[in-house]
Amino acid sequence: MRERIEQERAWFRSFQQLIFGIIGVLLTVVFPVISWTGHLFWGIVYIGLALVPVNVMYMRRSRMRQALNPPLAHRYRQQLWSDCFNTIAFFIALNGRELFESNEWYIVGVVVIGVAGWMTIRIEKRMKEEDVWLPTYEQLKG
Repeated sequence: MRERIEQERAWFRSFQQLIFGIIGVLLTVVFPVISWTGHLFWGIVYIGLALVPVNVMYMRRSRMRQALNPPLAHRYRQQLWSDCFNTIAFFIALNGRELFESNEWYIVGVVVIGVAGWMTIRIEKRMKEEDVWLPTYEQLKG
């Protein structure tokens, strides 16, 4: 159990560093280029490319969790799909007006965002229900 907690914390620290790096590059490079050129194309490309390492981190977390808790491997795979779907929804949410010219496509984008949120909530709930092996403090000490 301790190994599981330590690896989760290590993954979370790595993920935070990645996000801070992405935000830092966005603020120091991409925003000035967008303001200089007056076009959002480079921002859309940057956000699309920045989501690739985020999904790689999600894949690393999924593999780590499957190795530490094999009975929940099917839930971790579902969570990985949900995370990837969420990044697509995030991309659509940020760039929907620039990507979609018609209202129909924009409504499809909004539906994708809603489905992504629903999937995440459902999978998290099921994972918590199935992860019954949560030791007490005394079990961790002994």
